[in-house]
Amino acid sequence: MLTFLQEEQFDDFYQLIEESFPLDEYRPYQTQRALLSHPHYQIHTYEKDYELAAIFATWEGPDFIFIEHFAVKASFRDGGLGSKLLQAFLKQHTKPIVLEIETPEGEIEKRRANFYERNGMILSQWGYNQPALAKGQSAVPIVLMSYPKPLQEQDYQSFKQWVFKHVYTSD
Repeated sequence: MLTFLQEEQFDDFYQLIEESFPLDEYRPYQTQRALLSHPHYQIHTYEKDYELAAIFATWEGPDFIFIEHFAVKASFRDGGLGSKLLQAFLKQHTKPIVLEIETPEGEIEKRRANFYERNGMILSQWGYNQPALAKGQSAVPIVLMSYPKPLQEQDYQSFKQWVFKHVYTSD
C-alpha cells in the first residue's frame, strides 16, 4: 500500500506539501530535498492511478515515530482514503506515533483534530511553538497528538528534546 518515495517523485511530493500546508509549516525546496539523505527521515507515498495521491513524511526517534507531514491530494479527498491510509500507517508501526497539529481553535483546525481523533489519535495538553523553518517564516503554535496511548509528561519532554535536536535544527 505505502511505498518509499523515489527520488524522481520528489517534485510531486513537494508540490503536494505546498498545496496542503501553510508556508510556515514546510521547508524551502532545497532544504526539504536535502532531508532525503537524513538517516532519521523517510517519506512514504501512496499512488493511485499512477499519480501521487498521499504522503507521510516521518522522523524516527528512539522511542517513537513523528509524522511531520501527512497529506492527501485534493482530488483524492473525501472518499475515506486519508482515514484508510492513516489507520494502516498506525497499525504497521510498533513504536508510538506522535504528530503536531495547529492548536484547534479555528474551524479548519478543529476539523483536523477531529479527523485524527476519529482515527485513533489522542489530543494531548502538550505543545510548543514550532520554530520558523526558514528565514522569513514564522513560528507556529502547535499541540501534540499521539497513538496508541495518551502522551504523558515524561514522553512529551523526551519527544520535545529529541525533535528540537534532530528536526528543528539548522544543520
